[in-house]
Parts: sequence; C-alpha cells; structure tokens
Amino acid sequence: MHDPATHRDDTDFDFGVTALGSSFHGDWCLDVEHELDHVTNYLGPEGDPGGLVLLVEDLLRLRDSDLSGDELGLLWHATDPPLGGAPEIRGAERAWLDRLLSVVVPLARARGASEASCTTYLRCGPGATHPVVVEHRGLTAEVVELIGRLGQRAEGHSPLPRTREALVRCAETVCSELAFRFLLQAAGQYWSRLSPETYERLERLSAAFGHGPYVVSAIRYLVDEPHARP
Repeated sequence: MHDPATHRDDTDFDFGVTALGSSFHGDWCLDVEHELDHVTNYLGPEGDPGGLVLLVEDLLRLRDSDLSGDELGLLWHATDPPLGGAPEIRGAERAWLDRLLSVVVPLARARGASEASCTTYLRCGPGATHPVVVEHRGLTAEVVELIGRLGQRAEGHSPLPRTREALVRCAETVCSELAFRFLLQAAGQYWSRLSPETYERLERLSAAFGHGPYVVSAIRYLVDEPHARP
C-alpha cells in the first residue's frame, strides 16, 4: 500500500490480503461450500473499489515476488484466526494467489477500478526509486527489528522461527508495509506479549505507513499493562 492519501478510508482497519486471510474463521464453511464463495461474500456485491485495489496489489506483489512457495504459505497462514480456518495451500501457493485474483479483479473492475490498477503496482523491493516507496523502504530496518521481538505464548499454524524468517524476507525483498501487516497478524496468532514501548512503536510505524487508527489497536489486548503500585 503506497498511496495512503488516496485510500485513507480503506485503511482505518486492517485491509488487503491480511484482512482477507483473517476472515476465514473456523465456521466459514457453514455458510458456503467453497473458499472462493467465502471470498465473494466477504468482499460484498458493491462499494468503492479502493479496498479491492489494495487487495489486488497485495496479491500481485506476493505472486510476483521472489519468495518461495513455503514462504508464501507461512505468510498466508500467519493470518489464521486463533482457531484456524484459512484454506491449506501447501504446494499450491502461487496457484492460490491466482485463484484469489480471478475473483477479486473482476469484482474491482465491475466497481469501476481501472485495468491498470488491477494489473500494475509500484515496485517496493531494493532499488525502487518512487519517493513514497523510498520512504517505506526507509522503515524496513525497524520492521525487521520488531519481527525479531515476536514472541510466543500460544501455538501457531507454523513454527515461530520459520514464520519470523518469512516475515523478514517479505520486509526486505517484497514490501515492508505488507510485512508489517503480516507481523501484526502473527502477533495475534502466537499471542505474542507486547510491552507498552513496543506497542507505541507499532503505532508510530503504522501511522508512518499511512494506516488508520485501528490497524494496530486490534492487538492492543496483547499489551502487558504495568501494574499499579499498592
């Protein structure tokens, strides 16, 4: 996500692929038979195309990246709700991203999104020169440092060290902003303990990425509040 001024309303809460992944609560299959039907229901039949364009951008960025299939799978499952529910994509990670695009792109186009917005995006890897991208790249080191602070108080879908490695690869080679959103999801999945100082850093970094006020507050419950002295 590299144009926060344009998409401000769509980024008040989590958005893009991280929000989609976390929407697969364990009971989604009670409403529909197929995971792509859930995607269609989740995205809804109408509305502004801005949020869909952000989702398309995430999906294209991941699909076209140098990340391995295993790394893509680790990132996808970092968004798993606490009781699980996200489709298992092992061995077909890029095919899964293409299947999602086959649903999301027509929806975005039907709502008025341009063809260019559904097929192109600002490159965010090393060597990118767009001013906004350069600004985001400047935040990569802090994202990586915060990934290193990711702890574990609950079982996750995958071993935490492997998830950390995939998050770092995403931050350094794909997009630091996207990796940041995956980090927030992973913190919730592993029930990672956050100090007030770490939470404040997450808030500042989120604001620097152009996010709205509720992207980070969704994991405020993980903060260890200081105990009042008697």
